[in-house]
Amino acid sequence: MGIAEGVTLLSPTLGAERARRIIQEADPFVTGQHLAYPSDCDGPQVHLEAYFATETIVGFPEFVSWLIEDVAAWMTEKEFRPHVIFAPGTDPVRRFVEQLSRAVDARPVYLETKPSGRFGDTIEGSLPAGASVLAFNLTSVTGGRCIGFRLPDAVSQRGGHVIGTAAVALGISTLNEELRRRFPRNLYIAFHVAVTNHNPDACPANAPRLRPWQEASAEIMARLRR
Repeated sequence: MGIAEGVTLLSPTLGAERARRIIQEADPFVTGQHLAYPSDCDGPQVHLEAYFATETIVGFPEFVSWLIEDVAAWMTEKEFRPHVIFAPGTDPVRRFVEQLSRAVDARPVYLETKPSGRFGDTIEGSLPAGASVLAFNLTSVTGGRCIGFRLPDAVSQRGGHVIGTAAVALGISTLNEELRRRFPRNLYIAFHVAVTNHNPDACPANAPRLRPWQEASAEIMARLRR
């Protein structure tokens, strides 16, 4: 169900009116961009024409509670009872995951995440071998790479067992179908957003000046502090 330009509600239980309020009042969808993501050149990058800043949603306690309630309802319906919620270690994600973990009686564990957007190798928290895990991120702007591959693979390397994966928002990518094949019945997405990514050599010729994703993210966070 389309609830705003470029934003489709996928969760059948969130409710259209709540979804519209989240998008209209938090205003997370930033368009007209040409962003390099990740922001450094230490590996492959993609270029984004838009960005869905779930950081802004985290600034609204009521909206966070609605989304946590919805994720928890999905977990109950699927009979998922993870020991661990495994997520990137950025501040907005931590704020959301701490509340979600309490709501579902799970332990938060974080993967090192650099300011550029790249994942590191360090794990913060206890991830016991054999633990059941929900992989989670607020936004998967590249269409599922983090929640479908990087986070689950990091869990598997440490002996954990991913029973589901979730994100508040999922961008557009050819990875989406691969993500759904890998998690055919245990994938939660609240919003599908028109954040398309391109290989750097395939960007539109008329794109505006390239900016680091980190720079745009800092501007968004500064807006929240006003």
